[in-house]
Amino acid sequence: MSEMLWVRSHVERLLQDEWEVCRVETDPDGDYGFRNGTAACWVRVLDADQPMVRVFAHAACGVRRTAKLLTELNDIQNRALTASVMWTGGCVVVAQTISAVGLSGPVLGQAMAAVGGIADEVGMLIAGMFGGSTPFEPEVCESEDAE
Repeated sequence: MSEMLWVRSHVERLLQDEWEVCRVETDPDGDYGFRNGTAACWVRVLDADQPMVRVFAHAACGVRRTAKLLTELNDIQNRALTASVMWTGGCVVVAQTISAVGLSGPVLGQAMAAVGGIADEVGMLIAGMFGGSTPFEPEVCESEDAE
């Protein structure tokens, strides 16, 4: 089994445990998609000299690049501990790349939570301030008292 096949299989097994499912599916790009609030997120296995895993999310799309937007993203980036925040191709993207060597469930889970959490947290702010929209509408939670 090639190293890339082994890494992909390992990542799939970690995702099965994380999501408590028997099988995970890839999209046409070979990524494993998931949603975190208003953010569209993916896990991607990168074929590099040393296999890596990238977790990334679209926080907001259809956003025009301006100096004010880049200043805001820089401020967000300065507060982020492990993820990077950037504008690319009209989207505000949050990403974290981790080594596949010794990859464990807690490490992958941390990357997914950090990336998805930041993207969900800043997506509506960015869309409201600079235009564009979040990939998903906010989830509406019904009150326990409402019947």
